[in-house]
Amino acid sequence: MQEQILKEKKLETCTSPISLQDIQTLKELYQLKSETRDLRAPIVRNIMTQRVVGRQCIESLKNALYSLETIHIDDYTGQRVLRLDGLKQIEVDLTYEIRELKKDIYYLEYGEDHFINYLAKFIPDFRKYLNEGIEMLRGKKFNALITDRDGTTNNYCGRYRSSVQPIYNSVFLSRFAKNCCRFPIFITSAPLKDFGILNVSINPSDIFFYAGSKGREFIDPDEQLHTYPIEESKQQLIHLLNERLRQLLKGPSFEKFNFIGSALQFKFGQTTIARQDISHSINPEESTAFLEKVKSIVGEIDPEGKNFRIEDTGLDIEIILTIDNKGQDAVKDFDKGDGLEFICKTIGIKTGLGPNLVCGDTSSDVPMLKKAVELCDDVWTIFVTKDRDLAEEVQDICPQNMIVPSPDILLTILGLLSL
Repeated sequence: MQEQILKEKKLETCTSPISLQDIQTLKELYQLKSETRDLRAPIVRNIMTQRVVGRQCIESLKNALYSLETIHIDDYTGQRVLRLDGLKQIEVDLTYEIRELKKDIYYLEYGEDHFINYLAKFIPDFRKYLNEGIEMLRGKKFNALITDRDGTTNNYCGRYRSSVQPIYNSVFLSRFAKNCCRFPIFITSAPLKDFGILNVSINPSDIFFYAGSKGREFIDPDEQLHTYPIEESKQQLIHLLNERLRQLLKGPSFEKFNFIGSALQFKFGQTTIARQDISHSINPEESTAFLEKVKSIVGEIDPEGKNFRIEDTGLDIEIILTIDNKGQDAVKDFDKGDGLEFICKTIGIKTGLGPNLVCGDTSSDVPMLKKAVELCDDVWTIFVTKDRDLAEEVQDICPQNMIVPSPDILLTILGLLSL
């Protein structure tokens, strides 16, 4: 049906074609990924307006895919490697980049119905989860969609700069946001921009609210920026911290941490620096030593530990400005629950209206769910996790819940609900 509709609409040509490339450096990889973003965004807009995607666009995606698949593989390690500069090399796991390009090409060549069958071949019990999710949420028009990005609506990627949103992903999410809810909101720990969620998203610009830094900063569909107030003294401390870390990563001993995982991200009220990536390309002893070095810098700037909290995920070091705990003596980390409350008050969400859908995938999303249940009368949730303890915690917080093992299951449920 979708294919027939598209055939009756205007054919769109490719505005940002991609040629075959010989990718040898990490910089060239990131440039190619930026080109795929520039290509994918107008394709989504065309699909949303039921316009046929030109063959040149698909060929450009195939060129990008071939350019990634032909990156040099080291004979000894069996891993793809790229140069950081003239001498240094780094192993790169391109599973995300290659897999999502293949999905997009299949989606564009064969249409949505066949694409869903394609996903079902790789995800166990895919149809069972789809049927359960659609049955649970069928016919509902949501006041708000409140969702995390990475691991929830987007598959994980080894490097944030490479995690450009796929076309099928954007179509499913944007269609649901446009047709099924009033306030579609992303709340992510990543920065808002430079380099953040806005740099890797390809959704049409007038649909979503994007909140970065756990909700400390957000931009609305009218492109108005809103920021959570931070004391001047704390602002000065985090500026000092950021400069110290920037200088640290310029040194030859530590510059490699600029190029793995989350790299160095200056968020609003929080700084993230990677000490490892999902491919474990950093020697464990070296990663631990780097963690201790960062802790020592934070300790020099904040010797009493009143202004910063450090959260080590094993991959990332999160350095978070504390906030007053609503009149209580203790201070607390700013979490996504605080961010959600700030957003609701700023844009005037009527929390008494429902239903509201909350989606997440890790323990950092639990405060967001708790706050939604506290503020709103009618909350539903879908969490993407295989962690039984997290699943049980989510089920205890919100009785109207569903647990799924893959972001693509959540995406497809939302996509089908919006048809």
